[in-house]
Amino acid sequence: MSRWIHEDFPRPAPELVQQFIDIPTSILSDSMNRFQAMDAGIRPLRENAKLLGVAFTVQAMESCNWEAHHALALAKPGDVLVIAARGGMNNAVWGHVMTAAAKVRGLAGVVIDGCIRDTAENRADTLPIYCRGSAPGGPHKGWRGNINVPVACAGVVVHPGDLIVGDDDGVVVIPQDKAEEVLAEAKTRIAGEEEWYRRIAAGETTVDILGLDDLR
Repeated sequence: MSRWIHEDFPRPAPELVQQFIDIPTSILSDSMNRFQAMDAGIRPLRENAKLLGVAFTVQAMESCNWEAHHALALAKPGDVLVIAARGGMNNAVWGHVMTAAAKVRGLAGVVIDGCIRDTAENRADTLPIYCRGSAPGGPHKGWRGNINVPVACAGVVVHPGDLIVGDDDGVVVIPQDKAEEVLAEAKTRIAGEEEWYRRIAAGETTVDILGLDDLR
């Protein structure tokens, strides 16, 4: 079976990435026609979570983390490992030893379409982790996946170099070639919502503000 291992890829400018730091995922999803949001099963391990970085993709077999370990060795500071583990809920593909390695390498976080273990230790640590849940069973290392190829992760196609943004609502993926366009639209939407709050405080209804059809 053929495998694809790409050790590096073009990344967006750090200055561009940082401009997304305070923009909610809800605004970003709306700025992309309500697309590009991973499904609601992908949850932050801790409350008040914040995640921002560049996608370093891992296409894994369910319950296997061979390629995730190699990705850890290849990823650069500011990268977010996006591990497409096919939604596996029987075995964890990430543990606290990997969290320690990710922090030393300066990774921005990890998103896993699957499970982790060592949950208490990971929750007490500082690395942002988003996943489907926890499982005590460990991973296998006999199957081989791909590194830095387009992956389907929790309902969204992620390319290496895309921007990954996470908060308490979940995770959104911003295509690298659309980042500046999405940023501009997000800023416009933030200003628009500020106006909505002003109008609500003045007594208007959300029906009026949103221009909804009459009830009858």
